[in-house]
Amino acid sequence: MAKEFERILVPTDGSAVAKKAAHKAFALAHATGLDVIAMHVIDIPGLPALYGFPEELPYEQLHDLIQKQGRSYLDELEEQGEQLGVKVFKRIVDGHPADEIIKAARENDLIIIGSKGRTGLDRLLMGSVAENVVRHAPCSVLLVR
Repeated sequence: MAKEFERILVPTDGSAVAKKAAHKAFALAHATGLDVIAMHVIDIPGLPALYGFPEELPYEQLHDLIQKQGRSYLDELEEQGEQLGVKVFKRIVDGHPADEIIKAARENDLIIIGSKGRTGLDRLLMGSVAENVVRHAPCSVLLVR
C-alpha cells in the first residue's frame, strides 16, 4: 500500500500550542515513517516585542537575534524528533508567516499547525496565521487546539 503522505510540515513560533502541534506531528510521523519539515518564519515587521527584543534595535541585529531564537525552536523540535526516530529537516525563512507556510505547503503533503500562536493582535488586524493557512494551503491541514 502506498503512503498517502510523504512529509509533514510543522511551523513553529515557539509557543505552547506550536509545541503541542509538533508533538502530534512527531507521533504521526513515528507511526507512519514520515519525515518532518520543522519551519520557523522570521516576521521582522511583526512586532519585535513579541520575540522579547526592543523595537529600537537595528534591522540586522534584530534579524540575527530572531534567527538565533528561531534556530533554538527548531533545534528543540529536531531533538524531540530524534528521540522518536523521526527525521527532521529544519527550515528558517523570512516573510509573513501564513504566506511562507502556504508557499512551503506546495512541497509537502500535510501541515500540522497550532490553532493560535504568539500574535493575538495580528489576528485582529489580518486574521490568524492558522486561519489563513487552513483557507489557502494546497494540501491537507491538521489544526491542533
